[in-house]
Amino acid sequence: MFTFLKTNKKKLIVALGVCEASVQIAILKAVAQDQASGAVISHAGEAWQLVVNDEEPITDHNPLVAVEALINRYESFDFKKQPVQLVLGSSLVEQVAVERPDVPEQDIVPTLQWTLKDLVTIPADDLLLDYYDIPVQVAGAKKINVVATSRKKIQPLVTFLASQGMQVAGIVNQDKALTQWLDEELRGMLVTQSAGERAQLHIIAKQQLVVSRRLPAAFNLASINPEDIEELENLSIELQRSQDFYTGQLRQAPLADIELAIDHKNSTAIAEVIGAQLGMQVSMLGYPDWAKELAAGDYSDLAAISGLLWFVFSAGQGDKGAGS
Repeated sequence: MFTFLKTNKKKLIVALGVCEASVQIAILKAVAQDQASGAVISHAGEAWQLVVNDEEPITDHNPLVAVEALINRYESFDFKKQPVQLVLGSSLVEQVAVERPDVPEQDIVPTLQWTLKDLVTIPADDLLLDYYDIPVQVAGAKKINVVATSRKKIQPLVTFLASQGMQVAGIVNQDKALTQWLDEELRGMLVTQSAGERAQLHIIAKQQLVVSRRLPAAFNLASINPEDIEELENLSIELQRSQDFYTGQLRQAPLADIELAIDHKNSTAIAEVIGAQLGMQVSMLGYPDWAKELAAGDYSDLAAISGLLWFVFSAGQGDKGAGS
Protein backbone atom coordinates (compact mmCIF):
# COMPACT_ATOMS: atom_id res chain seq x y z
CA MET A 1 0.00 0.00 0.00
CA PHE A 2 2.06 2.98 1.20
CA THR A 3 5.85 2.52 1.09
CA PHE A 4 8.15 5.03 2.72
CA LEU A 5 11.87 5.48 3.26
CA LYS A 6 14.54 2.83 2.99
CA THR A 7 15.90 1.70 6.33
CA ASN A 8 19.41 1.42 7.69
CA LYS A 9 21.05 -1.89 8.64
CA LYS A 10 18.41 -3.82 10.56
CA LYS A 11 18.57 -6.03 13.59
CA LEU A 12 14.83 -5.89 14.28
CA ILE A 13 11.71 -5.92 12.14
CA VAL A 14 8.60 -4.60 13.90
CA ALA A 15 4.99 -4.93 12.80
CA LEU A 16 2.11 -3.07 14.43
CA GLY A 17 -1.42 -4.19 13.66
CA VAL A 18 -4.02 -1.53 14.42
CA CYS A 19 -7.53 -2.98 14.65
CA GLU A 20 -10.84 -1.99 16.19
CA ALA A 21 -10.33 -3.56 19.62
CA SER A 22 -6.56 -3.75 20.03
CA VAL A 23 -3.11 -2.94 18.72
CA GLN A 24 -0.79 -5.89 18.20
CA ILE A 25 2.99 -5.91 18.05
CA ALA A 26 5.20 -8.63 16.58
CA ILE A 27 9.00 -8.36 16.49
CA LEU A 28 11.53 -10.35 14.49
CA LYS A 29 15.16 -10.30 15.61
CA ALA A 30 18.16 -11.20 13.46
CA VAL A 31 19.95 -14.26 14.86
CA ALA A 32 22.82 -16.49 13.90
CA GLN A 33 21.38 -19.62 12.30
CA ASP A 34 23.31 -21.93 14.65
CA GLN A 35 22.16 -19.96 17.71
CA ALA A 36 18.43 -19.96 16.93
CA SER A 37 16.38 -21.72 19.59
CA GLY A 38 13.46 -22.48 17.28
CA ALA A 39 12.12 -22.01 13.77
CA VAL A 40 13.31 -18.97 11.83
CA ILE A 41 12.30 -17.04 8.74
CA SER A 42 14.88 -16.03 6.13
CA HIS A 43 15.10 -12.48 4.82
CA ALA A 44 17.85 -10.54 3.06
CA GLY A 45 20.34 -13.35 3.62
CA GLU A 46 19.77 -13.52 7.37
CA ALA A 47 17.80 -15.67 9.81
CA TRP A 48 15.10 -13.95 11.86
CA GLN A 49 13.32 -15.26 14.93
CA LEU A 50 10.01 -14.13 16.40
CA VAL A 51 10.82 -12.79 19.87
CA VAL A 52 7.69 -10.76 20.72
CA ASN A 53 4.01 -11.28 19.94
CA ASP A 54 1.77 -9.17 22.15
CA GLU A 55 -1.29 -6.89 22.11
CA GLU A 56 -2.79 -3.98 24.00
CA PRO A 57 -6.52 -3.22 24.17
CA ILE A 58 -7.72 0.06 22.67
CA THR A 59 -9.71 2.31 25.00
CA ASP A 60 -11.84 5.30 24.00
CA HIS A 61 -11.20 4.52 20.31
CA ASN A 62 -7.65 5.86 20.63
CA PRO A 63 -5.05 3.45 19.21
CA LEU A 64 -2.19 5.88 19.93
CA VAL A 65 -2.34 5.12 23.67
CA ALA A 66 -2.08 1.40 22.95
CA VAL A 67 0.83 1.92 20.53
CA GLU A 68 2.67 4.00 23.12
CA ALA A 69 2.09 1.33 25.78
CA LEU A 70 3.51 -1.44 23.57
CA ILE A 71 6.58 0.51 22.46
CA ASN A 72 7.31 1.51 26.06
CA ARG A 73 6.81 -2.09 27.23
CA TYR A 74 9.56 -3.29 24.89
CA GLU A 75 11.86 -0.24 24.93
CA SER A 76 14.75 -2.50 26.00
CA PHE A 77 14.95 -3.67 22.38
CA ASP A 78 16.25 -0.24 21.27
CA PHE A 79 13.99 0.57 18.33
CA LYS A 80 16.08 3.44 16.99
CA LYS A 81 16.53 3.24 13.21
CA GLN A 82 14.60 -0.03 13.09
CA PRO A 83 11.82 -0.53 10.50
CA VAL A 84 8.20 -0.77 11.51
CA GLN A 85 5.42 -1.99 9.24
CA LEU A 86 1.96 -0.62 10.04
CA VAL A 87 -1.07 -2.80 9.27
CA LEU A 88 -4.53 -1.28 9.32
CA GLY A 89 -7.55 -3.41 10.20
CA SER A 90 -10.77 -3.17 8.23
CA SER A 91 -12.34 -0.70 10.67
CA LEU A 92 -9.70 1.91 9.80
CA VAL A 93 -9.99 1.75 6.02
CA GLU A 94 -12.58 2.13 3.31
CA GLN A 95 -12.19 0.29 0.03
CA VAL A 96 -13.90 0.89 -3.27
CA ALA A 97 -13.39 -0.38 -6.82
CA VAL A 98 -13.42 2.38 -9.45
CA GLU A 99 -12.61 2.75 -13.11
CA ARG A 100 -8.93 3.39 -13.59
CA PRO A 101 -8.52 7.13 -14.39
CA ASP A 102 -7.28 7.79 -17.91
CA VAL A 103 -4.28 9.78 -16.72
CA PRO A 104 -0.53 9.07 -16.41
CA GLU A 105 0.47 6.74 -13.55
CA GLN A 106 1.87 9.55 -11.42
CA ASP A 107 -1.41 11.46 -11.63
CA ILE A 108 -3.75 8.65 -10.53
CA VAL A 109 -3.59 9.29 -6.77
CA PRO A 110 -4.07 13.09 -7.07
CA THR A 111 -7.03 12.45 -9.38
CA LEU A 112 -8.59 9.95 -6.97
CA GLN A 113 -8.19 12.40 -4.09
CA TRP A 114 -11.17 14.38 -5.33
CA THR A 115 -13.16 11.87 -7.37
CA LEU A 116 -13.56 9.68 -4.28
CA LYS A 117 -15.40 12.31 -2.24
CA ASP A 118 -18.83 10.83 -3.02
CA LEU A 119 -17.72 7.21 -2.59
CA VAL A 120 -16.16 7.27 0.89
CA THR A 121 -17.12 8.96 4.15
CA ILE A 122 -13.66 10.46 4.77
CA PRO A 123 -13.47 14.19 3.85
CA ALA A 124 -11.35 14.88 0.77
CA ASP A 125 -8.88 17.02 2.71
CA ASP A 126 -8.33 14.17 5.21
CA LEU A 127 -7.87 11.37 2.71
CA LEU A 128 -4.76 9.23 2.75
CA LEU A 129 -5.10 6.77 -0.09
CA ASP A 130 -3.41 4.35 -2.40
CA TYR A 131 -4.60 1.85 -4.96
CA TYR A 132 -3.74 -1.47 -6.50
CA ASP A 133 -4.69 -3.15 -9.73
CA ILE A 134 -7.32 -5.87 -9.54
CA PRO A 135 -5.47 -8.88 -11.01
CA VAL A 136 -8.51 -10.69 -12.44
CA GLN A 137 -11.51 -8.75 -13.75
CA VAL A 138 -14.78 -9.20 -15.57
CA ALA A 139 -14.18 -9.10 -19.32
CA GLY A 140 -13.72 -5.52 -20.53
CA ALA A 141 -13.38 -3.97 -17.07
CA LYS A 142 -10.43 -1.74 -16.19
CA LYS A 143 -10.87 -1.16 -12.49
CA ILE A 144 -8.54 -0.51 -9.61
CA ASN A 145 -9.13 -1.05 -5.91
CA VAL A 146 -8.70 2.13 -3.88
CA VAL A 147 -7.85 1.91 -0.18
CA ALA A 148 -8.56 5.04 1.85
CA THR A 149 -7.94 5.97 5.46
CA SER A 150 -8.04 9.10 7.58
CA ARG A 151 -4.81 11.06 7.72
CA LYS A 152 -5.90 12.50 11.08
CA LYS A 153 -6.10 9.00 12.54
CA ILE A 154 -2.85 7.69 11.09
CA GLN A 155 -0.56 10.72 11.36
CA PRO A 156 -0.34 10.67 15.20
CA LEU A 157 0.85 7.05 15.05
CA VAL A 158 3.51 7.83 12.45
CA THR A 159 4.61 10.94 14.37
CA PHE A 160 4.97 8.99 17.62
CA LEU A 161 6.97 6.18 16.01
CA ALA A 162 9.27 8.73 14.39
CA SER A 163 9.75 10.40 17.78
CA GLN A 164 11.02 7.05 19.06
CA GLY A 165 13.60 6.96 16.27
CA MET A 166 11.76 4.21 14.38
CA GLN A 167 11.50 4.23 10.61
CA VAL A 168 8.03 3.58 9.22
CA ALA A 169 8.72 1.29 6.28
CA GLY A 170 5.15 1.38 5.02
CA ILE A 171 1.44 1.10 5.73
CA VAL A 172 -0.70 -1.72 4.38
CA ASN A 173 -4.31 -2.71 4.95
CA GLN A 174 -4.76 -6.13 6.52
CA ASP A 175 -6.70 -7.50 3.54
CA LYS A 176 -3.71 -6.93 1.28
CA ALA A 177 -1.18 -8.25 3.81
CA LEU A 178 -3.16 -11.49 4.17
CA THR A 179 -2.08 -12.48 0.65
CA GLN A 180 1.29 -13.54 2.04
CA TRP A 181 -0.21 -16.34 4.16
CA LEU A 182 -0.76 -18.47 1.05
CA ASP A 183 2.09 -20.05 -0.87
CA GLU A 184 2.93 -18.45 -4.20
CA GLU A 185 1.33 -21.09 -6.38
CA LEU A 186 -1.89 -21.54 -4.40
CA ARG A 187 -5.41 -20.20 -4.86
CA GLY A 188 -7.81 -20.20 -1.95
CA MET A 189 -10.38 -18.42 0.17
CA LEU A 190 -9.70 -16.97 3.62
CA VAL A 191 -12.50 -16.11 6.02
CA THR A 192 -11.39 -13.89 8.90
CA GLN A 193 -12.86 -11.87 11.73
CA SER A 194 -11.03 -9.61 14.17
CA ALA A 195 -12.60 -8.65 17.50
CA GLY A 196 -15.15 -5.86 17.09
CA GLU A 197 -15.06 -6.04 13.29
CA ARG A 198 -17.21 -7.61 10.59
CA ALA A 199 -16.29 -11.01 9.21
CA GLN A 200 -14.49 -10.79 5.88
CA LEU A 201 -13.95 -13.04 2.90
CA HIS A 202 -10.83 -12.94 0.75
CA ILE A 203 -10.06 -14.84 -2.45
CA ILE A 204 -6.32 -14.98 -3.06
CA ALA A 205 -4.66 -16.34 -6.18
CA LYS A 206 -0.89 -16.54 -6.45
CA GLN A 207 -0.52 -14.05 -3.57
CA GLN A 208 -2.77 -11.50 -5.27
CA LEU A 209 -6.02 -10.27 -3.77
CA VAL A 210 -8.77 -10.97 -6.30
CA VAL A 211 -11.90 -10.61 -4.14
CA SER A 212 -12.28 -9.01 -0.71
CA ARG A 213 -15.61 -8.20 0.89
CA ARG A 214 -17.28 -7.92 4.25
CA LEU A 215 -19.87 -10.53 5.10
CA PRO A 216 -23.30 -9.38 6.33
CA ALA A 217 -23.26 -8.14 9.91
CA ALA A 218 -25.57 -11.01 10.89
CA PHE A 219 -22.62 -13.40 10.67
CA ASN A 220 -20.68 -13.13 13.93
CA LEU A 221 -18.24 -15.98 13.53
CA ALA A 222 -17.03 -15.71 17.12
CA SER A 223 -20.41 -16.77 18.45
CA ILE A 224 -21.97 -18.79 15.64
CA ASN A 225 -23.54 -22.03 16.87
CA PRO A 226 -21.99 -25.11 15.19
CA GLU A 227 -25.28 -26.97 15.81
CA ASP A 228 -27.38 -24.31 14.08
CA ILE A 229 -27.47 -25.92 10.66
CA GLU A 230 -29.63 -23.18 9.15
CA GLU A 231 -27.23 -20.43 10.18
CA LEU A 232 -24.25 -22.38 8.86
CA GLU A 233 -26.11 -23.04 5.62
CA ASN A 234 -26.65 -19.31 5.20
CA LEU A 235 -22.94 -18.74 5.79
CA SER A 236 -22.07 -21.45 3.28
CA ILE A 237 -24.35 -19.78 0.73
CA GLU A 238 -22.45 -16.50 1.17
CA LEU A 239 -19.14 -18.28 0.61
CA GLN A 240 -20.53 -20.13 -2.40
CA ARG A 241 -21.69 -16.86 -3.98
CA SER A 242 -18.14 -15.54 -3.97
CA GLN A 243 -16.88 -18.87 -5.30
CA ASP A 244 -19.46 -18.68 -8.11
CA PHE A 245 -18.42 -15.11 -8.95
CA TYR A 246 -14.79 -16.20 -9.09
CA THR A 247 -15.42 -19.20 -11.33
CA GLY A 248 -18.33 -17.75 -13.34
CA GLN A 249 -17.91 -14.06 -14.03
CA LEU A 250 -14.12 -14.09 -13.61
CA ARG A 251 -13.81 -17.43 -15.46
CA GLN A 252 -11.31 -18.95 -13.06
CA ALA A 253 -10.82 -22.57 -12.02
CA PRO A 254 -12.62 -23.60 -8.80
CA LEU A 255 -10.78 -22.85 -5.57
CA ALA A 256 -8.98 -25.70 -3.87
CA ASP A 257 -9.97 -24.96 -0.29
CA ILE A 258 -11.21 -22.53 2.33
CA GLU A 259 -9.27 -21.55 5.45
CA LEU A 260 -10.82 -19.95 8.52
CA ALA A 261 -9.09 -17.53 10.90
CA ILE A 262 -11.72 -17.10 13.60
CA ASP A 263 -11.73 -17.20 17.38
CA HIS A 264 -14.27 -19.88 18.30
CA LYS A 265 -13.96 -22.76 20.75
CA ASN A 266 -15.67 -25.06 18.22
CA SER A 267 -13.91 -23.74 15.13
CA THR A 268 -12.94 -27.22 13.91
CA ALA A 269 -16.55 -28.38 14.07
CA ILE A 270 -17.67 -25.29 12.15
CA ALA A 271 -15.06 -25.97 9.47
CA GLU A 272 -16.26 -29.56 9.15
CA VAL A 273 -19.92 -28.55 8.73
CA ILE A 274 -19.13 -25.87 6.13
CA GLY A 275 -16.86 -28.29 4.28
CA ALA A 276 -19.62 -30.91 4.13
CA GLN A 277 -22.16 -28.35 2.90
CA LEU A 278 -19.89 -26.97 0.18
CA GLY A 279 -18.15 -30.20 -0.75
CA MET A 280 -14.79 -28.50 -0.24
CA GLN A 281 -11.81 -28.85 2.05
CA VAL A 282 -12.32 -26.36 4.90
CA SER A 283 -9.71 -26.03 7.65
CA MET A 284 -8.25 -23.56 10.12
CA LEU A 285 -5.55 -21.23 8.82
CA GLY A 286 -2.16 -22.55 9.87
CA TYR A 287 0.43 -20.25 11.43
CA PRO A 288 3.88 -20.17 9.78
CA ASP A 289 6.39 -22.49 11.48
CA TRP A 290 8.46 -19.56 12.74
CA ALA A 291 5.41 -18.03 14.46
CA LYS A 292 3.91 -21.13 16.08
CA GLU A 293 5.81 -20.97 19.37
CA LEU A 294 4.57 -17.46 20.25
CA ALA A 295 1.33 -17.50 18.24
CA ALA A 296 -1.81 -16.38 20.06
CA GLY A 297 -3.64 -19.31 18.53
CA ASP A 298 -6.94 -17.42 18.37
CA TYR A 299 -5.86 -15.18 15.45
CA SER A 300 -5.96 -12.05 17.61
CA ASP A 301 -2.42 -11.52 16.27
CA LEU A 302 -3.45 -11.87 12.62
CA ALA A 303 -2.70 -8.26 11.66
CA ALA A 304 0.76 -8.13 13.24
CA ILE A 305 1.90 -11.50 11.88
CA SER A 306 0.53 -10.46 8.48
CA GLY A 307 2.63 -7.30 8.74
CA LEU A 308 5.83 -9.29 9.22
CA LEU A 309 4.93 -11.55 6.29
CA TRP A 310 4.21 -8.52 4.13
CA PHE A 311 7.48 -6.81 5.03
CA VAL A 312 9.56 -9.93 4.43
CA PHE A 313 7.88 -11.32 1.31
CA SER A 314 6.13 -8.56 -0.60
CA ALA A 315 9.47 -7.61 -2.15
CA GLY A 316 10.13 -11.27 -2.94
CA GLN A 317 13.29 -11.45 -0.85
CA GLY A 318 12.32 -14.09 1.67
CA ASP A 319 12.14 -17.87 1.73
CA LYS A 320 8.89 -19.21 3.13
CA GLY A 321 10.42 -22.62 3.52
CA ALA A 322 12.84 -21.51 6.20
CA GLY A 323 12.85 -23.68 9.29
CA SER A 324 14.75 -24.39 12.43
